[in-house]
Amino acid sequence: MTYETRKKIRRSLSIFFLLLSGFIVLFVGKQAYDLKEWNTIAASLAVFTALITIYISFKITWKSEDDAEPELIVKWDFESSPIVNLVLENIGGGSAYEISIEWEKELKNAIDKPITFGKIPCLSKNQKIKTVVNSQPNLWKNAKEFGENNDEFCGVIKFKRKRKAKRFDSYDFCISLGHKKLRIDFETSKQEFYSQGKKIVSQLEKINENLRKQDNQLTNKE
Repeated sequence: MTYETRKKIRRSLSIFFLLLSGFIVLFVGKQAYDLKEWNTIAASLAVFTALITIYISFKITWKSEDDAEPELIVKWDFESSPIVNLVLENIGGGSAYEISIEWEKELKNAIDKPITFGKIPCLSKNQKIKTVVNSQPNLWKNAKEFGENNDEFCGVIKFKRKRKAKRFDSYDFCISLGHKKLRIDFETSKQEFYSQGKKIVSQLEKINENLRKQDNQLTNKE
C-alpha cells in the first residue's frame, strides 16, 4: 500500500467519523426538540459547532501536510547545452532522502549504459540535480529501440520522506520526446549544417595554403 493510499484512507476515516458524530448529534437534538429539552438542544448545538471547528482544523492541517511533502519530477533539459541533460528536481515543500530511479524503458548515455543518478542522500525543496544523457539524434535513436513510434522513457522514483524512515515510497514516471521531435529534427539539421560548414572552411584553408606555397615557389624562381 502506497503512502498516498494510506493518507487517503486515514483522512477518509476521519471525515467518516466526523459525519457519523454529526448525524448522532442531529438525532439527539431532534429528540430533545420533540421532548422540549432545551438544555440538551443547546448542548447538541455546541457539540455540532465543535465538530465543524474540528473539520476546519483538519482541512488546515492536511493542507499544511501536503505543502510540506516532497514532490520529485524527472524532466528533460534541452536548453542549457547542445547535449541533452536529464534533471531530477524536488518541486515539493519538503526534503526527500535516499532517492534513486529505476528504469522500465532504459534511457542510455553516449556509451550505451543506463542513465543513473546513483543514490542521492537528500534533495531539499527546489533543489535539482542533472546528468548528461546524449546528443539529441542519438536520444531519438535510443527511444526507437522500444518501437518505431515510441517516444517515452518510463521508470520508478524511490525515496524516503524522513531521514530515519525505514519505508521507501515510490511512484511511476514517464518522460516523452513527443513535443521535442521537431526541435530534435531541427537541431540535427542545424548541427549537420555547421559540421559541413566547418569542413568547407578547413578545405578552403588548405587550398589557400597550397596556393600560397606555389606562389612563393614561383616568386623564388624569378
